Amino acid sequence: MPALAGRISLARVSAQARILVVEDPPFVRESLVRLINGQSDLVCCGEADSLAAAPEVVGARMPNLVLLDLKLTDGESFPLIALLRHQFPAVAVLIFSQYDEQSYAPRALQHGAQGYIMKEAASEELLNAIHVVLSGRTFLSPAMAPRVTCAAASRPLAPA
Repeated sequence: MPALAGRISLARVSAQARILVVEDPPFVRESLVRLINGQSDLVCCGEADSLAAAPEVVGARMPNLVLLDLKLTDGESFPLIALLRHQFPAVAVLIFSQYDEQSYAPRALQHGAQGYIMKEAASEELLNAIHVVLSGRTFLSPAMAPRVTCAAASRPLAPA
């Protein structure tokens, strides 16, 4: 009977989406980890507190999604987004930021992020954003999505 319980436990863990949190203030990072680990379908598989540490942790932990602060003490995350998308194309990137979505979300998407959510969002909205990105879709706030879609539609097509 204990072997069966072990199998159930392993099956549950393998069904959970693996989230890696890259955030520098420890209190914010720890709060995000608690929120993620409180969900039955998510698990925090690792943490990093800097842009420099993130690629190694991603490579070692192989998350499904990286929840990434836009600006950390060692710089802006745009180069890291591009690096992660190049080195780990199966890993989704969701930006979690205090910086104006109108100004930064389009740049984050251009660099390869699959979503952008403001730090002022409620926990439920953050969890929704994580699930949207994990499902292969792009997450933007309801106010921002039409702006980005219109901007993309107005760009001329590149020659084939």
